[in-house]
Amino acid sequence: MMSALLNARLNRWLVFGAVVAGSGAALIWFHQLPGVTWRAGAEKLSTIRAERALPHPDTVALPPDFRIKSEHPRLPVPGSISKNVAQNIRMAYSATQSNLVARILAARIEPREQVLQALFERLTALVPTGGGDDEAKTLALAYDWLYAYWTPAQRQALLAKALSACEHEITFIRQAKLSPYNVILYNAPLQGLMTCAIALYPDHARATPIMAFTYDLWKNRVLPVWRQIMGRNGGWHEGGEYVGIGIGQAIFQLPNMWRHATGEDLFKSEPGIRGHLDFLIHRTQPDGRYVSWGDAAFFKRHSPDAIALALELRNAAAYTFLMNDNVAEPTSWPWGPALDASLTDPAAVGRLPLSKYFDGIGTVFARSDWTSDATHVSFRAGDNYWSHTHLDQGAFTVYKGGELAIDSGLYYRAMTDHHMNYTSQTIAHNTLTITDPQDVIAGPGTSATLAGARPSTRPIANDGGQRRIGSGWGVEEAPLDIDEWRENSETYHTGTIERYFEADGLTVAVADITPAYTNTLSGLGTFSHRTRRVERFWRVFAYDRVHDIVVIFDNVSATRANFKKRWLLHSVEQPMVENAGFSVRVAPNRALGHVGSTLRSWVLLPTSASIELMGGPGQEFWVGDHNYDDNGAVRERMHRLSPQARHPGAWRVEVSPSKPNTDDLFLVVMAPTLRDANAPHAVKLIRDGERVGAEIRGPARTIRWWFAPDRNGVWIELSDGKVTRGYEVMGTSTAKQWLDFNPLMGWFRGSD
Repeated sequence: MMSALLNARLNRWLVFGAVVAGSGAALIWFHQLPGVTWRAGAEKLSTIRAERALPHPDTVALPPDFRIKSEHPRLPVPGSISKNVAQNIRMAYSATQSNLVARILAARIEPREQVLQALFERLTALVPTGGGDDEAKTLALAYDWLYAYWTPAQRQALLAKALSACEHEITFIRQAKLSPYNVILYNAPLQGLMTCAIALYPDHARATPIMAFTYDLWKNRVLPVWRQIMGRNGGWHEGGEYVGIGIGQAIFQLPNMWRHATGEDLFKSEPGIRGHLDFLIHRTQPDGRYVSWGDAAFFKRHSPDAIALALELRNAAAYTFLMNDNVAEPTSWPWGPALDASLTDPAAVGRLPLSKYFDGIGTVFARSDWTSDATHVSFRAGDNYWSHTHLDQGAFTVYKGGELAIDSGLYYRAMTDHHMNYTSQTIAHNTLTITDPQDVIAGPGTSATLAGARPSTRPIANDGGQRRIGSGWGVEEAPLDIDEWRENSETYHTGTIERYFEADGLTVAVADITPAYTNTLSGLGTFSHRTRRVERFWRVFAYDRVHDIVVIFDNVSATRANFKKRWLLHSVEQPMVENAGFSVRVAPNRALGHVGSTLRSWVLLPTSASIELMGGPGQEFWVGDHNYDDNGAVRERMHRLSPQARHPGAWRVEVSPSKPNTDDLFLVVMAPTLRDANAPHAVKLIRDGERVGAEIRGPARTIRWWFAPDRNGVWIELSDGKVTRGYEVMGTSTAKQWLDFNPLMGWFRGSD
């Protein structure tokens, strides 16, 4: 009974029930004291996912109305090509395996018998290795593109070879349980599988289950996950190079092959696919590097499908912005649109909107303009999609003339102490931590902790941050489809942007980030869901491009007053504590084109806040009582970073209330300026009854930002000296009244 009650009302302080015994009734209550965790069933609760597997090809069937192009080639194929393009292809496919692709193309251009025979001998000697992606793609391409030129015996031999390679691919995908939420599926396995299925079906009975498995994976698993993550506007949850080596080489290839074979045009029907180009552009800072989030080590890596997608959509801004010297034909596998210089338009980027909300991943990007001196900000508040993500909901970044408020930590090798105790945890990001000293449950052991045998547990630093879910934590496997994600949405739901607003040069996001810290399993003694520390965390993030000002308001309720709250901002260089706030400076960096800049910050709430600095040599990655620098390895790598590398940071600002409170409000105003220029603003705290706010007077206008303790949102009053306008930007959350249990009065703490 206790287990059922706990699961029904774990987000309450009281678990309340009545037990009837004989003719009387006994009133029983269980009061979960903050800092005390329920241990019963902890191991079972840590494993949130029942054993599941992708279906066997023989157990799935194609829809009765499924149709595919009957004649070969069924895969995208070039028309006439120039000698220059042919030479580019030979250079692009210079490796031993890929050289076969160049030979296949050469044979299609000039199908001489001698060339075909030599190619056939090399193809039939292929043996799938690893996932078999290259072999499956190459054999299927040769069979399809050169179908008319093979002898009947050669054709049958290649068909049998390609069928075996494709079945090997399916076995690998099933055994590895490749997830549509994870980069590995898009590294090549899915492209290899689709190439095979399209080229071979329906030429042999063995090709039918191959196509059925491919259809099910593509239509029923991959595309629903794309729609979930990409939303209406595009975007992807994995950061840095993982976009380029994963979704960035699938976003055009897969829909293009599918359309060529079946006639279904997903470029027209799927807004998330079209929005991928916007995502690539808006995530890019003025210095040409991507905003850092999640596991990422490279921030200027080409996204292979970008130019092909831009050509497909005739997107001049994306084509111009994303084109680089490495782009050549073919623009995509196995063939993409030809390069088109007429699509180049340097002015097109400047016509793009300055703010963009990517609703699927809960991420906002905004900038002051499209010049190299622009301010660029980002804000995240959404759900967790497992793969290569960090515990960073509510985090923001600020860039102007250099990186001012950064996503800190170094990703150089997964599962190290630096990666798990610092970089992946909330402490490394510009959001909030709320620390329960007793939140010390050890995590699952990993082979990276000790050489040799895998330990059963691994202590993880108590950073006061968000629930530990996703890849790397060893708790749950990647969801195999959206249904599995939804079945475990209690775990994966970590935040919501309840309202997004743009007007008058303002970009505002109203977010509820409570579930990143607290769900119905928090406080049950599980490692991943942690103790129950947070009852409410609302954050309003706003950027005013006219003032060039960032405003952040937080409404936070802890489970106990003595759980310390820290508002965090990370920087490369040492911040300075100043009257009523702090400042951050970043030096010029000629290699990166950084001219240097300053971030002036006013801490309006809490009143009389404690502002502390943490960092410097030997304390760059400090959590609790330890510097997680992998015994000096991180510092050594920092010294060896190239001038163009992203710095992992060395300092953070911690803003805390001056005394313990259950409920606290944080209100911080930040003004980035180039070099050492002073921000031309007058900023002050204002009050109106229960409402609090910030008044910001600048050269062009005055804005008052009003917030109420019981509402998640903001009222904005804007005056330019002639006209006064008002905006009400409200989310859906409202504060609930709580009562502590009183056995004499019959009160219990709950929301009903």
